[in-house]
Amino acid sequence: MAQIGRFDHVTRLPNRLQFIERFADLAHPHRPTMLVLVTLAEAKHYNEILRALGMAFADDFVRAGASMLASLLPPDAAIFHVSVLSIATAIPVDYPAQAPTLATIIAAAFAGAIEVNAIPIKTKVGVGLLPLDSTQGAAESLRAALVAAQDSRRIDSGYTFYDHSSDAAHLRAFRILADLPAALAAPDQLTLHYQPRITMSSGACHAVEALLRWTHPELGPISPAEFVPLAEQTALITPLTDWVMTTALQQNRLFRDLGYDLRVSINASPVNLSEAGFDDVLLHRLEALELEPQHVELEFTEGTLATNSQRTVQQLTRLRRAGVTVALDDFGSGYSNLSYLSRIPADVLKIDQSFVRPLIDASHDDFLLRQIIAMANGLGFRVCAEGIETAYAYDHLRSLGVEEGQGFHMARPMPADLLQQWLEARPHT
Repeated sequence: MAQIGRFDHVTRLPNRLQFIERFADLAHPHRPTMLVLVTLAEAKHYNEILRALGMAFADDFVRAGASMLASLLPPDAAIFHVSVLSIATAIPVDYPAQAPTLATIIAAAFAGAIEVNAIPIKTKVGVGLLPLDSTQGAAESLRAALVAAQDSRRIDSGYTFYDHSSDAAHLRAFRILADLPAALAAPDQLTLHYQPRITMSSGACHAVEALLRWTHPELGPISPAEFVPLAEQTALITPLTDWVMTTALQQNRLFRDLGYDLRVSINASPVNLSEAGFDDVLLHRLEALELEPQHVELEFTEGTLATNSQRTVQQLTRLRRAGVTVALDDFGSGYSNLSYLSRIPADVLKIDQSFVRPLIDASHDDFLLRQIIAMANGLGFRVCAEGIETAYAYDHLRSLGVEEGQGFHMARPMPADLLQQWLEARPHT
């Protein structure tokens, strides 16, 4: 009875509980020891095995992987099944800072397929290494070795040591996601800055782009380039976009009440546009604030085109027909599929700043820029240039027929109160 819960039911190997109990002996301070943790597959691949071949086969796969690893170890090596896909062992080493020869042997053995019931299964095994330190603790040692095993999938050798800097990035990402709900509920962490968009021919401001900012109470300012992609991997992107939409539209209502005829531009992720009812929510928000559809612009990136889901196209089409302006953002920054452009329901093509910022003087080669502008005009798009930072760039783009622009040369993104002051110093648009 004392052994119940101390062995994994699939492999019959000692489990994580036994690893923790025996950790003090494994991490002996006078005997350098290396923790070697092998993850047999990525979670997504394992789930595909489950779905295609069933639970019994998935168990056989884990048993086969554990058996292969055991065959590579010394007969007296302690081996533990510490999680569904992770097998760990601790081996004595002469130099803790040096990868043991065994790591190379393990990585090479698992580079091929794992044969399960006469079926070769090709998988991406991870091999993580961690010099054991009794002061670190058993649970933290397993976690660090697992991080190393996950990182090793990007290394040609097939194995790698635990890297604190890489782990710190993972921990920061986890904390950002964990703290984002509190930021959404707090009155002072999330804010919007607004960058004016200028009509190139007249210099008048006709629109502003709402740009999200987050000041974390402990981490300080966090770039949207860091936290928005993380949110897109979770359900948090929906309330985050809703917060931006609500805040931006409320601010536009205030601006319009002050006499400023502005269109506010809101960024939507591919996740938002693939969700049922996103168009209904936006139109409802406009109606509640007594704003017209033409008072808002929806921006999406080329990544949205990659999915080209029917729902995405339907929602963009409906919003556009209702009067919402639709803009394709950061054009040229990714792998553009030009065949989508003639079919995508959009009004504006925003040229990515990587084509605009090099415009310092007449020596710059603008061949690609000219072709993009000509193509956009031919397809009926209005063209907006992002990243205008010099007077030369402004004048040159205007001469090429670019209709709209934004960039530091005209105005930086600014909070609503500073935008109001900036607007007051200019003629009403």
